[in-house]
Amino acid sequence: MVAFMYCQFLVNAQSGYKQAIGLRFTSHTTFDVVALSYKTFVSDHSALELNLGYGGKNYIVPNTGGTTSYSPGYSISGSYQYHELIETASNENLHWFAGGGLNFFNISSKNNGYNGFGTGIFGTAGIDYKFKAAPINVTADWRPTVYISTPSAFLPIQIGTLGLAMRYTF
Repeated sequence: MVAFMYCQFLVNAQSGYKQAIGLRFTSHTTFDVVALSYKTFVSDHSALELNLGYGGKNYIVPNTGGTTSYSPGYSISGSYQYHELIETASNENLHWFAGGGLNFFNISSKNNGYNGFGTGIFGTAGIDYKFKAAPINVTADWRPTVYISTPSAFLPIQIGTLGLAMRYTF
Protein backbone atom coordinates (compact mmCIF):
# COMPACT_ATOMS: atom_id res chain seq x y z
CA MET A 1 0.00 0.00 0.00
CA VAL A 2 2.80 2.42 0.88
CA ALA A 3 4.60 1.57 -2.39
CA PHE A 4 1.40 2.27 -4.38
CA MET A 5 0.94 5.67 -2.70
CA TYR A 6 4.60 6.52 -3.35
CA CYS A 7 4.20 5.64 -7.06
CA GLN A 8 1.11 7.85 -7.27
CA PHE A 9 3.11 10.71 -5.74
CA LEU A 10 5.89 10.22 -8.31
CA VAL A 11 3.45 10.27 -11.23
CA ASN A 12 1.88 13.48 -10.00
CA ALA A 13 5.27 14.99 -9.21
CA GLN A 14 6.45 14.39 -12.78
CA SER A 15 3.45 15.70 -14.72
CA GLY A 16 1.62 17.91 -12.25
CA TYR A 17 -1.49 15.73 -12.68
CA LYS A 18 -2.56 12.09 -13.01
CA GLN A 19 -5.64 12.34 -15.26
CA ALA A 20 -7.36 15.00 -17.32
CA ILE A 21 -10.57 15.31 -19.34
CA GLY A 22 -11.68 18.05 -21.70
CA LEU A 23 -11.80 19.07 -25.36
CA ARG A 24 -9.29 18.89 -28.18
CA PHE A 25 -9.66 21.10 -31.26
CA THR A 26 -7.81 20.38 -34.52
CA SER A 27 -7.18 21.74 -37.98
CA HIS A 28 -8.56 18.49 -39.48
CA THR A 29 -12.21 19.27 -40.15
CA THR A 30 -13.24 16.01 -41.84
CA PHE A 31 -13.78 13.84 -38.76
CA ASP A 32 -12.20 15.39 -35.67
CA VAL A 33 -12.44 19.17 -35.61
CA VAL A 34 -13.54 18.80 -31.98
CA ALA A 35 -13.03 15.79 -29.72
CA LEU A 36 -13.72 14.73 -26.18
CA SER A 37 -10.23 14.11 -24.82
CA TYR A 38 -9.06 11.97 -21.90
CA LYS A 39 -5.43 11.66 -20.81
CA THR A 40 -3.96 9.50 -18.06
CA PHE A 41 -0.41 8.92 -16.90
CA VAL A 42 0.51 5.26 -16.52
CA SER A 43 4.07 5.92 -15.25
CA ASP A 44 6.40 8.85 -14.53
CA HIS A 45 6.91 9.66 -18.21
CA SER A 46 4.21 7.66 -20.02
CA ALA A 47 0.69 8.79 -20.82
CA LEU A 48 -2.23 7.44 -22.81
CA GLU A 49 -4.59 9.82 -24.60
CA LEU A 50 -8.02 8.86 -25.98
CA ASN A 51 -10.10 11.11 -28.23
CA LEU A 52 -13.68 10.78 -29.45
CA GLY A 53 -14.03 13.22 -32.35
CA TYR A 54 -16.63 14.84 -34.57
CA GLY A 55 -16.23 16.88 -37.73
CA GLY A 56 -17.77 17.46 -41.10
CA LYS A 57 -17.20 19.01 -44.45
CA ASN A 58 -19.16 20.02 -47.55
CA TYR A 59 -18.25 17.81 -50.51
CA ILE A 60 -19.40 18.20 -54.11
CA VAL A 61 -21.88 15.46 -54.99
CA PRO A 62 -20.95 13.92 -58.38
CA ASN A 63 -23.35 14.35 -61.32
CA THR A 64 -25.38 17.10 -59.61
CA GLY A 65 -23.93 20.17 -61.33
CA GLY A 66 -21.77 21.20 -58.38
CA THR A 67 -24.27 20.68 -55.57
CA THR A 68 -22.59 20.20 -52.21
CA SER A 69 -23.69 18.08 -49.30
CA TYR A 70 -22.57 18.26 -45.67
CA SER A 71 -20.78 15.05 -44.71
CA PRO A 72 -20.46 14.40 -40.96
CA GLY A 73 -17.60 12.29 -39.67
CA TYR A 74 -16.82 10.58 -36.39
CA SER A 75 -13.54 9.25 -35.06
CA ILE A 76 -11.87 7.52 -32.15
CA SER A 77 -8.13 7.67 -31.59
CA GLY A 78 -5.70 6.46 -28.98
CA SER A 79 -2.05 7.30 -28.50
CA TYR A 80 0.91 6.59 -26.29
CA GLN A 81 3.00 9.64 -25.30
CA TYR A 82 6.43 9.84 -23.69
CA HIS A 83 6.73 13.04 -21.58
CA GLU A 84 9.88 14.83 -20.46
CA LEU A 85 10.17 17.96 -18.30
CA ILE A 86 11.31 21.22 -19.91
CA GLU A 87 13.45 23.05 -17.35
CA THR A 88 12.25 26.62 -16.69
CA ALA A 89 13.45 29.30 -14.29
CA SER A 90 10.31 28.95 -12.16
CA ASN A 91 10.18 25.12 -12.42
CA GLU A 92 6.78 25.16 -14.13
CA ASN A 93 4.90 22.01 -15.15
CA LEU A 94 5.93 22.29 -18.80
CA HIS A 95 6.75 19.10 -20.73
CA TRP A 96 7.47 18.08 -24.29
CA PHE A 97 6.03 14.80 -25.51
CA ALA A 98 6.30 12.43 -28.45
CA GLY A 99 4.64 9.17 -29.36
CA GLY A 100 2.13 7.65 -31.72
CA GLY A 101 -1.18 5.94 -32.07
CA LEU A 102 -4.11 4.78 -34.19
CA ASN A 103 -7.29 6.43 -35.33
CA PHE A 104 -10.49 4.98 -36.75
CA PHE A 105 -13.09 7.11 -38.50
CA ASN A 106 -16.31 6.97 -40.48
CA ILE A 107 -17.69 9.61 -42.82
CA SER A 108 -21.27 9.66 -44.15
CA SER A 109 -21.17 11.39 -47.53
CA LYS A 110 -23.23 11.44 -50.72
CA ASN A 111 -19.88 11.68 -52.52
CA ASN A 112 -18.72 8.03 -52.61
CA GLY A 113 -15.07 9.09 -52.73
CA TYR A 114 -15.41 10.37 -49.16
CA ASN A 115 -18.02 7.96 -47.83
CA GLY A 116 -16.98 5.15 -45.53
CA PHE A 117 -14.63 3.84 -42.89
CA GLY A 118 -10.91 4.49 -42.55
CA THR A 119 -8.00 3.96 -40.22
CA GLY A 120 -4.58 5.50 -39.84
CA ILE A 121 -1.34 5.39 -37.88
CA PHE A 122 -0.10 8.73 -36.58
CA GLY A 123 2.89 10.17 -34.84
CA THR A 124 2.40 12.87 -32.25
CA ALA A 125 4.67 15.54 -30.80
CA GLY A 126 3.90 18.59 -28.71
CA ILE A 127 4.03 20.46 -25.45
CA ASP A 128 1.97 19.93 -22.30
CA TYR A 129 1.45 22.57 -19.61
CA LYS A 130 -0.32 22.21 -16.23
CA PHE A 131 -1.22 25.47 -14.48
CA LYS A 132 0.05 25.52 -10.88
CA ALA A 133 -2.82 27.58 -9.48
CA ALA A 134 -5.69 25.87 -11.33
CA PRO A 135 -6.69 22.30 -12.26
CA ILE A 136 -6.21 23.05 -15.96
CA ASN A 137 -3.94 21.38 -18.52
CA VAL A 138 -3.25 22.75 -22.01
CA THR A 139 -1.50 20.92 -24.84
CA ALA A 140 -0.49 21.84 -28.37
CA ASP A 141 0.46 19.02 -30.74
CA TRP A 142 1.19 17.94 -34.30
CA ARG A 143 -0.01 14.59 -35.74
CA PRO A 144 1.21 13.44 -39.16
CA THR A 145 -0.84 10.44 -40.34
CA VAL A 146 -0.34 7.52 -42.72
CA TYR A 147 -3.69 6.03 -43.70
CA ILE A 148 -3.97 2.24 -43.77
CA SER A 149 -7.45 2.24 -45.31
CA THR A 150 -9.68 5.12 -46.38
CA PRO A 151 -12.47 6.07 -48.70
CA SER A 152 -11.04 6.34 -52.26
CA ALA A 153 -10.68 10.16 -52.45
CA PHE A 154 -8.33 10.39 -49.43
CA LEU A 155 -4.62 10.87 -49.95
CA PRO A 156 -2.50 8.12 -48.31
CA ILE A 157 -0.52 10.58 -46.16
CA GLN A 158 -1.65 13.63 -44.23
CA ILE A 159 1.31 15.87 -43.43
CA GLY A 160 -0.14 16.70 -40.08
CA THR A 161 -2.94 18.02 -38.03
CA LEU A 162 -2.35 20.76 -35.51
CA GLY A 163 -4.24 20.32 -32.25
CA LEU A 164 -4.97 22.29 -29.11
CA ALA A 165 -6.50 20.70 -26.02
CA MET A 166 -7.76 22.13 -22.76
CA ARG A 167 -8.60 19.72 -19.95
CA TYR A 168 -9.68 19.64 -16.32
CA THR A 169 -7.07 17.75 -14.25
CA PHE A 170 -7.66 15.40 -11.31
